[in-house]
Amino acid sequence: MHSFGNWERCRNLGEGGFGLVIHWRNRTTGREIATKHIKEMGALSADQQVKLSERWNKELNWSRQFKNFPHIVAGVDIEDPDFLEYLNGMFSAKLPVIVLEYCNGGDVRKRLQSPENANGLTEFEVRQILGALRKALHFLHSQCGICHRDLKPDNIVIQRGVDGKKIYKLTDFGLARGTPDQTMVQSVVGTRHYYAPEVVENGFYNSTVDLWSFGVIAYELVTGELPFIPHQTLKNIILNLIKKPAKCIAITEDPEDNTRFVNQFELPQTHHLSRPWAAQFTKWLASPLNSNYKERGQLAANNVPVVFADLDKILNMNVLTIFAVNNCERLEYAVSAEMTMKDLIALIVLDTGMDEKELYFVLPTSHPHKTITPKSTPLQLYVEEWSDTSKDSRKWTKRSNPPVMLYIFQVKKECDYKIPEPILSILSRKFIANKFKTKERWLQKRVVLDMLYVLTKEQARYEMLVSGINERALSLEDEMMENSFIDSIDKQRIIISFAYDQLTSLLKEAQAKIPSRQLISSAQWEKLNRNYNFIIQSAKSIRSFLEACLREAKDMVKTTNQLRKEVCEKDLFDCARFYKKYLCNGAIISPSELNNDAEEFAKSRFKLYNEGEARHLPKSIDHMHYLYFKTKESIPVLLQQFCDIKKEIFQINLQMLMSASSTPPPKLELSAAMDRLAISSGSPSSDPFDSLRTINAIEEAERINNILVNEMKIDHY
Repeated sequence: MHSFGNWERCRNLGEGGFGLVIHWRNRTTGREIATKHIKEMGALSADQQVKLSERWNKELNWSRQFKNFPHIVAGVDIEDPDFLEYLNGMFSAKLPVIVLEYCNGGDVRKRLQSPENANGLTEFEVRQILGALRKALHFLHSQCGICHRDLKPDNIVIQRGVDGKKIYKLTDFGLARGTPDQTMVQSVVGTRHYYAPEVVENGFYNSTVDLWSFGVIAYELVTGELPFIPHQTLKNIILNLIKKPAKCIAITEDPEDNTRFVNQFELPQTHHLSRPWAAQFTKWLASPLNSNYKERGQLAANNVPVVFADLDKILNMNVLTIFAVNNCERLEYAVSAEMTMKDLIALIVLDTGMDEKELYFVLPTSHPHKTITPKSTPLQLYVEEWSDTSKDSRKWTKRSNPPVMLYIFQVKKECDYKIPEPILSILSRKFIANKFKTKERWLQKRVVLDMLYVLTKEQARYEMLVSGINERALSLEDEMMENSFIDSIDKQRIIISFAYDQLTSLLKEAQAKIPSRQLISSAQWEKLNRNYNFIIQSAKSIRSFLEACLREAKDMVKTTNQLRKEVCEKDLFDCARFYKKYLCNGAIISPSELNNDAEEFAKSRFKLYNEGEARHLPKSIDHMHYLYFKTKESIPVLLQQFCDIKKEIFQINLQMLMSASSTPPPKLELSAAMDRLAISSGSPSSDPFDSLRTINAIEEAERINNILVNEMKIDHY
């Protein structure tokens, strides 16, 4: 490639019959630009050259108006006059070079051609593109007075930042013109499947043609296909568009009768939108795809086209994504500031059939809300960035967003497990049954896309299942480590054991000194022994359960971490081969081949869910969770028992002290005691029954008892 000075010519970005777009990089500064050239005009007539020159200069001037608008590719200034002179002299045509900002992420057409987007883009990317294009069109129409007239995915380019995030920008104003005040006769321009019916029907149109193209692009982004029988002749397309009902959003050919065309009022099932958003999007789509351009261009109260005002509402919808692990089902709910957790739980119970009391929520580890509390709201659980689950984002950002924002589990002794059966489309089933007379390419492609959708959705379902189990194991491990139940039990057991041993020693010492005195009854002592042995055994048993749960949780985290990595990297149902063979290479698929592929998929799926990790992992984590929570429920009871036996031990201790001091000892014992008191008056005696008056003994015992009661309250709390 040629270079000039510090400017390195990288590659051609696009080339047509007369034009060329080139990518340049400055070796010194790293700056990148795109230059747009007309190579030569000799093959054009004089009138055509004049018209081309007018359009070219308009595009050059317009590009300078877009410098401060983020969603339109803008013209840039070059401070190197020699390089600019070189660019203008590259070709024979004497039209000035148009220097534009370079967008490094390709265009939306290439995104649609990616294998993962064969059935349309993710909802996150659809929203981002529509939001950017809506802003660009409103800016062009209202601020610049420009009608683009050639909207299509190829003309929406992507600027990717260092963080991997994308900004979508409208480009290529070669066919644009000033917006007429009224509908007027204009030339037929644009790309066949994107221009409005009025462009061909009578040639009278205005800027609302951009709104029609906007609607076509929106449908294509969501489904991966054009909406109106794109394989048919232009005549058939226009005739059907003119007479289609207002709420019709697509037209398909009847595969059993190729002379019959069917108006569609719903999206096909093979898309990646959430259910609440898809419902609102479908209603909105009828607005830009209205064949009546007058209704299409209606203005809202704020002088914004209704098409844009209604789109803004659905773009602001927050959809909380959930995976119910026991049902192996993805759930989606539109959440708002007014919605409560009670409202959300009611919806979940309705959709899953689980009892409200059995629901257990797990947030992904990196969730910004951290923990669900009684004050949490559904809106706080929504994380906008996590709507982006595309492989493209995973590749560029070097990180993987959780597949959903919340996981739901069932907590009971015997959990219920359901695995929804994949549903092959009616079209595919009829194709397999060889019920279609026609074997046209569009039909074969459609059944291949339907089958590919089933394969990719099942892969995604399994990834969500493994991720959910992994997150639950992590949350259990974290909870066990943070709560330190084992340490609390050990601490209380040591305190009780020490107090019990001290009391036993004290009792032996007292009985040795005063053998004639029975300080406590045998029944009282047997009760204490029985209670003590019971609580020590309970503590050991609960501690053992907790240790076992912690070990299992750690093992489960390790296992599911590895499995999660393998699943994300592995093509479980051979989707790549299927896509490459029948879509990329364009191989013809027969009913028997599609049937064989469906049977192989069914076998792989059965093995996965009935013999593999998908069978035993959910049961293992549910069993461990149930044991842990049942054990955890007994801990407050155990701590209360610790407190009760503390109180019992010190009540007996107090009783012994009071009993020992209530009756004066015999003279000899009293004299000996007095002697010992006199001898040791300089320092406290080690004998608990020496030199201790009754009032002091009671006060000391009560003080100790109060300390332990307070400790009991703290422990219990």
